[in-house]
Amino acid sequence: MFEKIYKTHKDFTFPKFFFELTRDMFCIVQYWESTLSGPKRGRAFEQIFYNYCEYKNIDLLEKAGSRTIRGQRAASGFMHENDAVIATPELTIHIEMKYLTSQLHKNELLIFNQKGIDFLMSGNKSLYSKPFYRIILSGHILSPEARRFALNWGIHCIEPDRLPLLFIYELAMYDIGGLHYSDRKCRKEIKRVVPLVVTSLQSSLKRISDFLEEKKILFDSCRADQILNVIQREYGDDYWITLDNMSDGKWLEDHFEMLSWELGLDEW
Repeated sequence: MFEKIYKTHKDFTFPKFFFELTRDMFCIVQYWESTLSGPKRGRAFEQIFYNYCEYKNIDLLEKAGSRTIRGQRAASGFMHENDAVIATPELTIHIEMKYLTSQLHKNELLIFNQKGIDFLMSGNKSLYSKPFYRIILSGHILSPEARRFALNWGIHCIEPDRLPLLFIYELAMYDIGGLHYSDRKCRKEIKRVVPLVVTSLQSSLKRISDFLEEKKILFDSCRADQILNVIQREYGDDYWITLDNMSDGKWLEDHFEMLSWELGLDEW
C-alpha cells in the first residue's frame, strides 16, 4: 500500500529514514500487544525498536543503560539514562520509549526534555553542531497536556490512534484522491507548520531566545489547538479514512503484518 503512494521523496526537510521510522513505529504502537507485564513489557518494547534499527541499518549508537549521547556526558554531571540514540553524520535523535497501561503524562516529557538540554549544554561540538531531534515513542496515548508540551518543545510524538505529525506531513507531499481536505491550501499549511513543531532542540531554544529579544512570539494556546485539533486530528483522520477506503481498511494492518514477519514480533 505504501509503495503505491510513496514513489519518490521530493522533500529534504527531514531525512528519508525519519519518515520511514515514523510510519513503521506508528504501525507497531497501533497493533502490537504484549503478553508481558510490568518492566518486562517495557524491555520487550525497547528490544523491538533495537531489532528494527538493526534490520533497517539505522545507526543506533546507544541503547538502554547508556548515560552518554555521542559519548558525551551531561553538563550537570548527572548520570541520565537514555533508552536509545540514533547518530548519523548529519543529526542526532534522542529517543524515549514508554509502554505504560495508562496515559503518558506531561511530567515524563518534562524530564526527557531536560535531559536533552543537559546533554546539549555539555559543549560537545558533535552534539550542538548537528540537529538534535527528540522522539517520544509510546505504546499508550499521551495526555493532552503532554502533547501540548511536546509541541512547544519540538518533540516528535508517536502514539496509538493519532497519525504522527511527521506522517501527515509526508502524506501532504503527495496528491491523494478522495480527501475531504484535499485542497492545496490545506496541504500547504501542513507543509508549513509541521517543520516548526517537529524540530531540533537547538531550534526550540533559539525560538525562546528570539522571544526574549522580542523578535518572535512563542506558541500560544490557539495555535497549539489549531495544530493538534485541526492538522493532526481533522486532517490526520481524513488521511486515515481515505487510505482505509483505498485499501478496504487494511493499509495499516497489512503493513504491521509485514513488520511483524520481518521483526518476529510474535515472539514478544
